[in-house]
Amino acid sequence: MIGFIVEGRSDEKVVEEISKKLRVFPKIKKMGKTISPRKAKAFAEFLLDMDCEKVIILKDSHCSNPTKIEENLRNRLEEESLRDKINGNVKICIVVHAIESWLLADEEAIGDYLGAKIKGIPNPENACKPEEVLDEMFKKNGMEYLKGGEDPREIAKRLRLENVITKCPSFIKFKQIIE
Repeated sequence: MIGFIVEGRSDEKVVEEISKKLRVFPKIKKMGKTISPRKAKAFAEFLLDMDCEKVIILKDSHCSNPTKIEENLRNRLEEESLRDKINGNVKICIVVHAIESWLLADEEAIGDYLGAKIKGIPNPENACKPEEVLDEMFKKNGMEYLKGGEDPREIAKRLRLENVITKCPSFIKFKQIIE
């Protein structure tokens, strides 16, 4: 079992569905809008105590430099005495902008969910606010993208991971950490 610490409900739903595709049994703890190092430490220790072989802290970069976000989070977690675990069985994975970038990587999955033909996005991690790009796609089809609703889960169920791997380098890192 792998433990995940995520920021929000859409992250939780997408990670749950992607984990199934990767044949991983997830135990997911949702933090809220920001990942507090003190809370992350407590959640990581809880998940490790629940027999998770590793814990992945998944954080969105929200239009900021992913490398700097990871470095900052790593430093803050080390201050919380997670230093020994950070390089062992607690890993950090930064999603470029937001997890919706991964959803945007497969226009057929989105199209299948919407019942419409969707134009592909060659570099979904270039969209600073991918949830807004998804919302525009939904609006063109008479719907509204609900970030915290079931839309992220339903698209993730339809995702072809090979498309996400091809278009989203942050997903490649995520997959490597899981394996």
